[in-house]
Amino acid sequence: HSIRLETQAAFAEEDSATTQALSTALKQGSQEDISSGKAPGPTFTESEVAILQDLAQRREALDMREKEIDKKALQLHITEEEINKKLEQLQAYESKLRDLMQDYKEKEQGKLAALVKLYTSMKPQDAARIINTLDIELATALLRGMKPTTSSAILSKMDAAKAKAVTNHLIGNSLTNIEK
Repeated sequence: HSIRLETQAAFAEEDSATTQALSTALKQGSQEDISSGKAPGPTFTESEVAILQDLAQRREALDMREKEIDKKALQLHITEEEINKKLEQLQAYESKLRDLMQDYKEKEQGKLAALVKLYTSMKPQDAARIINTLDIELATALLRGMKPTTSSAILSKMDAAKAKAVTNHLIGNSLTNIEK
């Protein structure tokens, strides 16, 4: 892309120099033909010379605009590449974060499974006494992880208010609001 810009810049400079040289040659050629006494070559009127000069100026303005457009296109391309690099970096961070979250979740599930195994191996009365003191989320998670026969034995030995709260949490709070 930069080679294209350099080539265009070189052609634009050549065109500008050619246009200026032509304009100067036309003026000088007409004056030389007249002063040397030669038969005049193709001569241009002042209005034709003015038109040619105007066209040369327009060409220079167009060349300048083209250079600016090419410069902005290059800047846009560079910015786009930077954005793509940052996007790839963010996607890599997101993937790494997802992996870390999955590892954390697996470790937490492992810890919970170990606690479930521990409480399952206890006598229901001893497990109920301890689970009565735990927060509702942990108590529910522990009982949910147990076999129904084990969790029902523990629930039957728990404090009635705590057992009710855990049961409501186990089935979901949507059923606790049903009127009798």
